[in-house]
Amino acid sequence: MKPYKRGILLFIKIALLIFAVVVGIKCFTDPNYSKYGGFISGLILPFLPEVVEKLFKCKFVFRIQLLYYAFLFIALDMGICMDLYRLWPFFDKIVHFCSGVFSALVGHYALVYFKVNKSPKLFKAMFIMFFSIAIGVLWEFFEFGCDKLLGQSMQQLISTGVDDTMFDLIAATLGAGLGGWLLTVPNLVEFLEAE
Repeated sequence: MKPYKRGILLFIKIALLIFAVVVGIKCFTDPNYSKYGGFISGLILPFLPEVVEKLFKCKFVFRIQLLYYAFLFIALDMGICMDLYRLWPFFDKIVHFCSGVFSALVGHYALVYFKVNKSPKLFKAMFIMFFSIAIGVLWEFFEFGCDKLLGQSMQQLISTGVDDTMFDLIAATLGAGLGGWLLTVPNLVEFLEAE
């Protein structure tokens, strides 16, 4: 990767970390602001690409990392920390749909890592879709854990109950289906993976 691209990614990561620290300070100083899940996630998730690259001995190209950091900013910083999930009712469903598409990309990389990316298109699309759905379920577990352990209301249990979780999973599944289909289109995959 070219030095200026590494510099851009480093700048974005530092900005995300500074935002997380500001959220953390506000959590500990303002009793009405309890975004501890956002604070913890904001400190950990910017390092996820490097962890995955080291664990699985792979490299993410610049475009993929930009997409990841953009999604992280929208879902975590804008959604959780700046409370856009509450201010704009459909924001949560849009983010879950996008997470389905984005995690489908992760499913594609899993196929490449395990060297089964030359499989038939139907198998690839189904694997990518179910991989992405599994990530959506894990996220709902995270939200549930934050609600129960940290006293937050990420799942909006008081106002919507199980409806929020189900609609989140439906949105993520629709995104996963779209992502699974798009990632069987060779030209799109080549564009995303190009340096």
